[in-house]
Amino acid sequence: MKPETARRQIIDYTKQEMILHGVSRLTMDLIAQGMGMSKRTLYQLFPSKVCLVRICLAEFAAEKHNRLLAWQKREEYSCTEILFRTMDVYTSLIHYQGSTLLSDLAGDPDYQPMMEREKTFWLQQLADALNLCKACGVLVADVNPDRLAMEILTILYENCLRGASYATQRLLAYSLLRGFFKVDDIRYIDKCLPITQKG
Repeated sequence: MKPETARRQIIDYTKQEMILHGVSRLTMDLIAQGMGMSKRTLYQLFPSKVCLVRICLAEFAAEKHNRLLAWQKREEYSCTEILFRTMDVYTSLIHYQGSTLLSDLAGDPDYQPMMEREKTFWLQQLADALNLCKACGVLVADVNPDRLAMEILTILYENCLRGASYATQRLLAYSLLRGFFKVDDIRYIDKCLPITQKG
């Protein structure tokens, strides 16, 4: 097997194991066993577990970042749609990773810098979307976009750690954001956005 093919398979396998079991109990021994290869071969491709996990975390983030940025480039989306799509992508990311993995990462200094960068990215994205909505005149006047972004992301992240379901979190995100819109724009949200059509 070519080294690049082996690397790809190892990364994909490790990502699955991280989601299922977190990182604290994941070892290079277990990864090698799961892949049916020797530890020596594994270490030739990845010098350490920390290196491998960081690559996996970077891929988790890049997939969602690219999805969000692709949407932002499309001119047909309104400021309201951009805001709610941003929340959808963030919510799907933390629930794809799951409470087990996020709990492990939160307490591990090897991954704290990556987690902080990811938090900063999503805070900026949500604050930018809220500021755009405020500039468009669809939010109530006293909204502080930066503070609101921090409050909402904190609530969603902590609820995910406690095991809240994706559907519950998504509805919560929509409900929280909906409360800061002017009455006419709440009607638009209720009519046009998929989550509110379902409940």
